[in-house]
Amino acid sequence: MPQHRARHPRPAPRRLAAVLGMSVLAFHGPSALAAAPAAGQVQKAYRIPAGPLAPALMQFAAQAGVNLSVDSAQLRGMATPGLSGSFSVEDGFARLLEQSGLRLRRMGEGNYALEPVPGVRAAETAAAATETTELATVTVSARTQNNLTAPARQVTVLEGEEIQQLRQGSDSLATMLSKAVPGMADSSHTITDYGQTLRGRNMLVLVDGVPLNTNRDSSRNLANINPADIEQIEVLRGSSAIYGSGAAGGIVSIRTKRPSGETKAETIVSGVTPLSRLGGAGLGGEVQHYLSGGGDVVDYSVSLGARHVGGSYDGDGHRIAPEPSQGDMFDANIYNASAKVGFKLAEDQRLQLSASRYDARQDTKYASDPSVAKLPPGSVPAKSIKGLQLDKQNQIQNTILGLDYENRNVAGSTLAAQLYYRDFFTRFSPFDARAVPVRGGNVDQAMQNSKVFGGRLTVKTPLGQDRNTLLVWGADFNHERTDMPLDIFDPAAYDASGGLVFRKTGRLMYMPPLTTRSLGAFAQAQHKFNDRWSIEGGARYERSRASFDDFTPLSQSRVANPQSVAGGAVNYGAWTFNLGTVFTPVKGQEFYASYSQGFELPDIGVVLRNASPSFNIGNSNLKPIKTDTYELGWRGRFENLRTSLSVFQSRSDLGAVQSFNNGLTLLRTKEKIHGVEASLDYFSDDDRWSAGGSFTWMKGRELPQNAIAYQDMTGFRIPPLKLTAYAEYRPNGSWSHRIQMTSYASRDYRLNGQNSFGRYDAKGYTTVDLVSHWRIDAKNRVSLGIENLFNRHYYPLYSQLLRSNNNTSHLPAAGTVLRISYAHTW
Repeated sequence: MPQHRARHPRPAPRRLAAVLGMSVLAFHGPSALAAAPAAGQVQKAYRIPAGPLAPALMQFAAQAGVNLSVDSAQLRGMATPGLSGSFSVEDGFARLLEQSGLRLRRMGEGNYALEPVPGVRAAETAAAATETTELATVTVSARTQNNLTAPARQVTVLEGEEIQQLRQGSDSLATMLSKAVPGMADSSHTITDYGQTLRGRNMLVLVDGVPLNTNRDSSRNLANINPADIEQIEVLRGSSAIYGSGAAGGIVSIRTKRPSGETKAETIVSGVTPLSRLGGAGLGGEVQHYLSGGGDVVDYSVSLGARHVGGSYDGDGHRIAPEPSQGDMFDANIYNASAKVGFKLAEDQRLQLSASRYDARQDTKYASDPSVAKLPPGSVPAKSIKGLQLDKQNQIQNTILGLDYENRNVAGSTLAAQLYYRDFFTRFSPFDARAVPVRGGNVDQAMQNSKVFGGRLTVKTPLGQDRNTLLVWGADFNHERTDMPLDIFDPAAYDASGGLVFRKTGRLMYMPPLTTRSLGAFAQAQHKFNDRWSIEGGARYERSRASFDDFTPLSQSRVANPQSVAGGAVNYGAWTFNLGTVFTPVKGQEFYASYSQGFELPDIGVVLRNASPSFNIGNSNLKPIKTDTYELGWRGRFENLRTSLSVFQSRSDLGAVQSFNNGLTLLRTKEKIHGVEASLDYFSDDDRWSAGGSFTWMKGRELPQNAIAYQDMTGFRIPPLKLTAYAEYRPNGSWSHRIQMTSYASRDYRLNGQNSFGRYDAKGYTTVDLVSHWRIDAKNRVSLGIENLFNRHYYPLYSQLLRSNNNTSHLPAAGTVLRISYAHTW
């Protein structure tokens, strides 16, 4: 996939923008993270669609993280051809304002206004242009976004229209990101993101600044978001010293659509069908409607959508069986609703209320045939059987409430504060656990309830008379309460039906309520010595506590005199640090070096849910994970070429809690991971052709407890070598065609030739997608996508590693899938 897709001064072709950089993560108040350009020099990738000028300017200002003061009346009736490529702030505004008779005027650090070009605008228009009534917008207030220093960590940025384009190649957010982001492993091609690591480690997923990760990791973080509602995705690779727990491998920061400042409505209708097996069972569709509007004081946005997911078929036309270990969403209905209301309290202050609801429920007649589990692992594919009788199937419910406040002038500083509440529920597939004593010997179905509330505070304070130093400081808190109930079913009915009938007989508690609290504070200083050299460094301290009350473990559910586990608590504390520098010997060539630490709480629930009566949390080896990451990188801009290269290494004395044999075996290992990421992008002089690709290779080694030699890490942690490539042709400004390829190499994860959990000999596979877009006019556009263009029959890495340890998880990927979308702007 392309990285840094433009050269100056001509804009780059429409593509995914990736920015290399180091050090720190950004907090967008309610928003996401961003890589910030240095003042007037370092460029950032933008993609602003053609249309009315006013919302285009506000969208660009929001993405650039600056204030723009305008009078909406002076822009009424004006249009812009849009913007695509990498630009500095001032060059981007200049391109949008071409033929408008207006130009940009700098009012101060990060503040701009519009004024008429002398001799072009009439006197009355000039007077209106100098008004400073600011249109209401949601402004980006990032923890490390600024116009002072160039970024020095690797970041991939996907903008809204690019996201919708890439969705045509896969409507799974997890799969789309695996194709677009170097360093990210392939998705499972099911509902779970188990095994989809970023640089071999866990990643923190944020939506408008709200974390989707929970301490009891349900591995569904990327599955409870509506992709149609996403405006921007930023993926920062490498551990973070200032963003708190969960970002050992990096951060996926997602920003949803927000008020545009003008009344706008858009409806998108999509249809999906598998081409390897035509028929009604595989048909799917989606309707999404977005509305925004408002004035100088109040603005709003509303998004409503409904989607049906049909059955999935492999390259041979066979129906793909349900995934019984982590679940899927075949034959499901998905509904989403979200709203944002913003209030301009004063010239420099804004308050925003937001709410969203995502509800996905499966209703299928198909189950996974348990008989294939008796055959040698990997010898046959999973098999679907019809006749499932299960009242409540796979489900995800995700509700988020947010309150965001921003003040751009608090004694010369900028302050952003956020409060959030999240109510998350998910239900898994039923599981025959009669061979697992710690689960009470039942046929059961687990659920997870998580209620989270928290907040973030970020303050940016310029220092020094020349303002060449910036101090970014703040704090976070998070409170989570999670439990896991368990429905149990009649085993006789299950056996007699061949795994089709699930008759509920009761409910037990799999994991008792677990409360996790964390509080962290950080400070980050950035200093620009001159145009060639900048440096930054910071520290964070985080304090966490996990506690639970007395409970009766599941293993005692069938015992005559059950024994309980004594409640307890465990406290964690950690300092983390980061330091980085960027050197620019000549314009267009940047080198960076960075060191950063990450902090992560272990998954306490994976231990607690299978506890025996003698369990003592104080002696359970649940120490936090502290990761040290080192990275060197280079990015170069040439006449028709963009290149990037980075090498990295991460180390941790204790890795994540590894659960084997359904929790009967738990392991902590010393880990070290190193790798290389590279990209190259070319575009033609006439901007009609572009092509490029990326390369990712990594190796992970672990030292188990009481062992004397390192061994390779499992395939669920370290993906095989990944290559991506694309070519795009744009015959004119309204039409584009793109073909993209993703290839994973073979890799043998076995130890001494023996298969075990996550350790199989994985075969390589390559897929090709085709995407075409046609903008009919300013209000109508059509998109077509064909995923797995050549109908390749293959098994994704997740399926080859057999998550269930038997053939019920040996699932082929979908064959050729056609997606057609039509969008109309009202």
